[in-house]
This record gives sequence, C-alpha cells and structure tokens, in this order.
Amino acid sequence: MPDWKRLVRVHLKLPPLHDQRAERIVEEIAGQLDDLYQEALREGASPRKAVRAAFGQIENWDELSARVIEAEGPNRVSEAEQRREDARDGASATRGGLFHRLFGGIGMDVRLGLRRLAGSPTSTAIAVGVLALAIGAGTAVFSVVDAVALRGLPFDEYDRLAAVLETDGKGRLSLTDGGNTSPQTFFDWRRMQTAFDGLAAIQDRDLRMRNEFNEPATARGLRVSAEFFAVLRVAPLIGRPFRASDEVVGQHRVAIVSYAFWQRQFGGARDVVGRTMRFNDEPWQIVGVMPRHFTYPLGGIRQAVDYQLARSNETEVYIPLAPRDGERSRAGINSQGARMTGYAVIGRLRPGVSFAQAAERMNTVEAAIAAQNPRWRPGAQVQVRPLNEHVVGNVRAWMVLLLCVVGLVVALACANVANLRLAQAAVAARDVAICAALGASRWRTTRAFLVENLLLAGSSATVGIGLAWGGVHVLARTLPQELPRVAAVAIDLRVLGVAVLSALVTGLLVGLAPAALHLRPRLAEATSSGGSRTTRGRGAKRIGNALVVGEIALASLLLVGAGLFVASFSRLMRIDPGYDYRHVLALGITTPGPRPGMDAREQDAGRQRGRAMIEQVSSVVGAVPGVLGAEAVDAGAPLSGVRFPWAIVLSGGEPVGQVFARQNSGDLADRHVVTPGYLALMRVPLLRGRHLSVDDRADTPRVVVINREAARKYWPGQDALGQHLYGPGAPAPGQEMKFDVDYTVVGIVGNIRHQGPEFPSPPQVYFPLAQWPHDIAVTLAVRTAGDPMTVIRAVKQAIWSVNPEQRFDETVTLQAFMDRLTAKRRFLMALLTLFGALGLVIAAAGVYAMLAHRVVERRREIGVRLALGATPRGVVRMVLRQALVLLGLGLAIGLGAAWQFGAGVKAFLFGTEPADPLVFAVTLACLGVAGVVAAVGPARRASRVDPIVTLRCE
Repeated sequence: MPDWKRLVRVHLKLPPLHDQRAERIVEEIAGQLDDLYQEALREGASPRKAVRAAFGQIENWDELSARVIEAEGPNRVSEAEQRREDARDGASATRGGLFHRLFGGIGMDVRLGLRRLAGSPTSTAIAVGVLALAIGAGTAVFSVVDAVALRGLPFDEYDRLAAVLETDGKGRLSLTDGGNTSPQTFFDWRRMQTAFDGLAAIQDRDLRMRNEFNEPATARGLRVSAEFFAVLRVAPLIGRPFRASDEVVGQHRVAIVSYAFWQRQFGGARDVVGRTMRFNDEPWQIVGVMPRHFTYPLGGIRQAVDYQLARSNETEVYIPLAPRDGERSRAGINSQGARMTGYAVIGRLRPGVSFAQAAERMNTVEAAIAAQNPRWRPGAQVQVRPLNEHVVGNVRAWMVLLLCVVGLVVALACANVANLRLAQAAVAARDVAICAALGASRWRTTRAFLVENLLLAGSSATVGIGLAWGGVHVLARTLPQELPRVAAVAIDLRVLGVAVLSALVTGLLVGLAPAALHLRPRLAEATSSGGSRTTRGRGAKRIGNALVVGEIALASLLLVGAGLFVASFSRLMRIDPGYDYRHVLALGITTPGPRPGMDAREQDAGRQRGRAMIEQVSSVVGAVPGVLGAEAVDAGAPLSGVRFPWAIVLSGGEPVGQVFARQNSGDLADRHVVTPGYLALMRVPLLRGRHLSVDDRADTPRVVVINREAARKYWPGQDALGQHLYGPGAPAPGQEMKFDVDYTVVGIVGNIRHQGPEFPSPPQVYFPLAQWPHDIAVTLAVRTAGDPMTVIRAVKQAIWSVNPEQRFDETVTLQAFMDRLTAKRRFLMALLTLFGALGLVIAAAGVYAMLAHRVVERRREIGVRLALGATPRGVVRMVLRQALVLLGLGLAIGLGAAWQFGAGVKAFLFGTEPADPLVFAVTLACLGVAGVVAAVGPARRASRVDPIVTLRCE
C-alpha cells in the first residue's frame, strides 16, 4: 500500500502552521487518497492503476497548495514558534485534550446548524412536522401504555402483593370469572395459611343513602376484612383503619369514606371522624377518610353484587366485612349457595416466600379443607398470582401491540426524514469537502451533521410534546373504560423523559446516514473548478433507495395491520346477536323482599310484594309517552356482562349438592327469570310453541321457554316441546333442597348472544317470574320509540310514583353496553387506521421527495438524453420505472413480513385470518396507487427539462 502521507508531504507545499494544522491537513488528504485508492481496487483496477486513479483526482497540487496557504494565512508561524507550539500540544495532550477535541467549537456547529435549517425552511418544516407527529404519537401512546400496563401498583412493595384465586382444578376460575372464593373457604385460608403476612377479603356492597341534595342515591361500597389496609400498607388520611373488633356483627357499623366522597358529602370538614351517616336505613359512624389518590379496585369495571349492571366507578365507602354465621359455617350450605357472596382475596407475601411457594402452601391448605369437607368443592385448587399481573390481565398484550405499532410509525418517520436529510447533505457536500481539505477532522465534519439533526429533533420534540399533551386528553376520553388505571394516564416527568430520549434517538438516527457518507468527503468536490452540481455519490443513492424501500415496507405493515383490525371489527359488528338492542334502556330496580330473621311465610309474602311492585312499575313505565314497553329480567340485562349459569336437571328429585357438583364439568345453561312480555320486547324470534304469558301464574302448571341451543343439547333428535326439566323447590326445615319442581317446555326461541357478539350463545332457559319461588335481582328493560335518553326523566318519575325510595345506580342503554363491549376493538381499529393512513402519506411523500431530488440531480443527464432524441414520454417511463422498482421491492418485503409475522396478531382478531387475501390486496392497491401518484409529479417535471437551457448552464 502506498505511503500516502509521504506522497502528500512531497507534493503539498505548506508553511509551518499553528495547532499542528499542517499535519492534520496532510492526514486528511492522505485519508481521502486512500479512500479513492481502495474504491479503485474494488472496481477491479490493479494497484498501480489504482494509485494513478487516486492521485489523478488532484489535478494541480500547486493550486491546492496556494488555496490552502491562502486559507491558513492567519495560522502561519515561524519554525521556532512551531517547535514551541508542538511542545505545548504534547504537554497538554494529557490535560483535557480529548474533551477539547470532541466538543471544542460546538457552539459554532450549533450556529451553523441553525443557519442551514433556516436556509431551507420548506424542507425543515416538513422534517419537523413528520418527526413531531411521530414523537407526539409515540409519547401519547406511551403515556397510555405506561399508566395501564408498565407502571407498578401505587402501594409499598407492590411486587409482594398477590391475588389468591380459587380454580375448579381444570384451570378455570371458580365461582365467578374473577376466581372469588366462598366466605367459608376464606376464613379457613386465613386461619391455616403460612405463606402471607396477611390475607384480606373484598366484596362489592352498594349502600342505600341520600346524597347531598337529599335525593335517594347509592354509595358504591366495598366490604373489606380488617387486614385490608394493612395488606396494602395504606393508612387513612384522617382517622383510623378497621380493627378486628369491627368485624363483630353489632359493632360493625363503622365506615371509612373516600376523599371525593368526603369532599362532596361533608364539604371536606376536618371533624368528619365521629359523625354518623345513614346507610341502608341504619346509622353508621365515620371513622376515617382515605387519601386523595387512593382507590380500590384499581380501575376497570366494577361488578355490582346484585347481578344487575356492570359499572365503572370508584369505591366511595369502605365497610367492615362483618360476616354473619351463615358465611362462616358450611352447615346446611353448598358451595353454589355461596356464589352470591363470594370474596375476592388478596395477600402480602411473607419475606422470602415466592409466588410458586405460596401457591404450593395454599394448595396444601386447600387439600386439608377438601379432606374435612369432601362434598364442598371437590378438586378445587388455588392459584397465587402477582396482583399487578392480575389487575392488568390480558390488557398487557393489547398495550404491547399498540406500542409496537407506534414504534413502526416512529421508524417510518425516521426513514423519511433521514432520506430528506440525505438529499440536503448532498447540497452541503462541497462545503464539507473544502473544510476537510483545510484540515477539519472527520469527527468535526460528522459532528456538524449530528448537531444539526439534534437541533431538528429538539424542535420536533417541542412540537411533538405539545401534540402529545392534546393527544393524551383525546385518548383519555376515548379509552375503553374497562382498562385498569385509566385515570392515571397523563404527561408526567417519566413520560417527558421518554419523549426527550426518543427525540435524541431519532435525531441521531436521521443524522447517521448523511454523517456517515461525509466521514471522508471527496477532494474532487474541493478542487473541481466547475463544481456547481450537487449530485450524490453511488453510496448515497443506494442508502436513499434503501430508505424509500424501508418506508414502503413499514407502511405495508401498518396498512395490513389496520386492514386486519378493520375487517375483524366489521365482521364482529355484522354478527346478529339474536335480539334488537337498539332503543332499549336498562335500569336496576330495588324490590322489597325477605330479610334475615323472617320465617318462611313472611319471606314468601315479601317476594309476592316485590313481584306485585314489578308488575306495577312495568305498567306505569309502559304508559310513559315515547315508551313502547317495559319488562323485567333477572340475572342482568343482555350485554351487561352479567350471567347466571345454571345446571339443567332432567330427572326430578336430584339433591342440590349433586346438581352443583356437576357444575364443575361446565355443563351449564344460562338461567333467566323474566316477565311474560320480555322476549317479545327484546324481539327474540319465536321458533316453535309459544311465549310466556300472563296466564302463567304461581297456581298454574310450571312452564319454561328454552332457546334452540338448549333444545339441541338436551334433547338431540327429539321434539323439545312438551319435555320436562326440574328446578329447585323450597326445602322443608332441616332438609336439603332438591330439584323437584317440574317445568314443561312450551316454547323454543332463537339463540341470543347475551354476553356480546364475540361469545356464542349457550343453552338458555327462561322461567316466568310469577312461578319462580326464590329471590331475584331485577333489571327493567324499557324499549322506546326513539333515543332512550330523551324519556329517562319521565321513566324515573314513573318509577318514583310507585317506589319513592328507588335508587338508580346507573342508567344505561343496551347500545351503550354494546359500545362498552366493543370499545377496545373499536379503539385499536381507529388508532391503527389512523397510523396506517399516516404511514401511507409518509411513504408516498418519501417516494415523491426522493424522485424529485433525483430528477434535479439527473437534470444534465435528462437534458442530454432529450438532446440526443429521447422523447418526453420515454423520460416519464424512466422515472416511473425507477419508482415502480422501489415500490415493488418495498411491497414485497412489507407484505412478506406481514404474512410471516401475522400469526402474532391472530389472538387479537375476530373471524379474520392474519393472511386475509382481501386485506393484502387492498394494501397492495393502496400503496401501489399512492406510489404511482407520488411519482407522476417528478416524472412530468423531468419530461419538461429544456436541454438547451440545461447544457448552457453546464
């Protein structure tokens, strides 16, 4: 290899210069010559020809020497001064020389970067806008993901908090979807366990009260055991937590209220502790107020204990668990009888105990309980999960998907701006080459590009954070309410830190390509006498093409993802739920019923009063103008998320214990107790037989209506009409309840998707309210001629005319329930569609910008072609051909990646395959059309080049 430094010193005549400038100039020119030499070798030249080719790039060494001497005039020194300066440089090399070489003169780079950005305002505005959108979108989405899925719980040592869940031994959570356990099992756990510092039981319990306007209202309450606040390590802001003595019935009427309830109901009075307030028509003493930001459960949907409506509200009042004798003893009670009073259980692990060890110990306790009570919960097991994981649940996967999508958007924006900056760097290539020839180090020229791009990223981050602030407010209003910790979504210091970091990373990414290309700028740019052109080298063009291909590939991924979610949501909403949920209002109704201490006759009388009130309420509400009808249903309105699974008994006299033991097999039907006109009101089609009628009274033969799925499952190949099934009767004192009440099937109706369109219809059985001998919790379904909310006030007034003490916890339309059930899919579909459209626009803009700059670069070539006889149509074809090649490569890579990795999103889709050909075809068409449209402008501009003007300028 030639000794380039020696050759440069021989040919370049330089006087002594300050700061070792001469040696640095020699090193830089030698490096340039070595680059040219290596490039010639790669192109197949022999070493001798490669040396000549490299050395031949400098046409006139004397001219170059003169230009360098002229530029370095102020730095010339005598030989004696040069020797003294060299000595000083050697002595100071060990005293901060590295820092000076890295960051010395950075202020000049900042000023130069600002001048360059201001010199091309259009390009700068486009780059800032694209990056600001990406940073803003990324910051807003990260604030949601961070609050919902990434942050820990707001409790001390939250990683030791556990959710203790009971399963049926087959991996399914028992009793309820939340894995609640029976009160009896909880008290055995608390007494026998050794894995936790404390176990706490929790149960929703709404409380009747009067609000600050003295109107009937319901306080959202939570029954908690005395250990609850100690397990969470949270103390009241005012007052005291619960004590063990507060769980004794008779001493239990004490309450701790939330901060918001304290402010609203008591005006924030500091002397609230010791005051009394009436809940459930009894005086309760306030003993504490919780801190402002404390709430439990941590967001998401609250499940009402009366099985009427699912609600998304924060707890207002905490009351002691105070279990009654029936909740402590298993005598005369089966495990299904505890379903309505199941407890959610949390605990704090003891130091040194892992979750796996806690689960092992709790299963040992469960086995001991099963040995003592073999018929209680055969095969039951315990799961111990981190509470944070239990709260977040499957939402984490959705949040990770969202983060990946916004990551693609940021990458696409970076590629677009990097290509734009690469084109602008070609304009500055001559200046960089001259600076390098005058002795600027490679780091200095590279740093100038990086500083300029960091300034660009900083401006983009400032705008992007402003966009994110507005975006977070929009997202907070549109986020599905079942997401946990939605209230914590905000732009805080942690999110701002991520925004700043993302800005730095994007600034470095968009600056790497132009900076890398100019590490060793070509000397020909500095010595060319006519260098008015600003063409990019082969390497820059390859990088630019690769960036455009990458943009198209990323846009393809985004569009395929958006298309899959749009198709999935569209197919979900096209499913017929089996009933008409539009224009239907759902209201929870309180009815008089049996109370503890009543004998059987008094309890039956209370039920009859409740049924009479339901009939009266249905009648007066049905007479309200604009109301088409009102009927009652037990076990939750459709789409409310509440259901009552029930074991179907086809042979009479089976003991209740055997029936409920069979429920572990999952052989269940949904049980509904309804008034006669309910199915007709919901417009459920009658397939055979008849609907329930007002003639189905308590003193007439018992009848039921079943759905088609129940007929198929329980009487396959038979006529289900006239068949019999059995329901629970009223047991004699001291005897076990039996399923010995005979019901005759008199009608078969269509299947309804009670849980929502995603869930297939299970077997369903409809009992007439007048013939049901047990307690129920009623929801009134009101069908209206128009918007249900326009008659809500009149409906409430009608109900108050029958029951002045009626509380309305939440008034919801079935349409609102449907919107709530589909909110998560709708939200993700909308967000992915927005990001897909943004990706399409950015990719099309990238194709346009690249081709426009390429046309400017090739103006002379195009002019020569036209001068030699090429037609404008041929020039258009040439430009379009280049665009189509890049489009084809990008689409092939993007669609191939979407096909390969589509299985990762299958779990998020409904009725849609990840390789849906229609989605891929639409993506191909959209990007193809957008790319061609983006290429038409530069192609037409190229065809209009005037060869005479172009050649004259050259």
